[in-house]
Amino acid sequence: MAPVTIANPQKSWNGPVMTFSLTAKMGFLSNPISGTVEVTDTDVTVDADLGMLSKLFSAEKLRATVETRIRGLLT
Repeated sequence: MAPVTIANPQKSWNGPVMTFSLTAKMGFLSNPISGTVEVTDTDVTVDADLGMLSKLFSAEKLRATVETRIRGLLT
């Protein structure tokens, strides 16, 4: 399996909300991803449009992967 590379990463903050976009590339496939991350004193909420990735992988699997990665960044 080809590695996933990230292209055109962009982010901007407006108070506690970060808006982001990027393109995930794997081989000849290219998938845009965009969304927001809201940070409060007690929570981090990620809302993302995963494009065709949401059709290839279950929502629960994607949610668990993102949650694990974010927890790892925060510890």
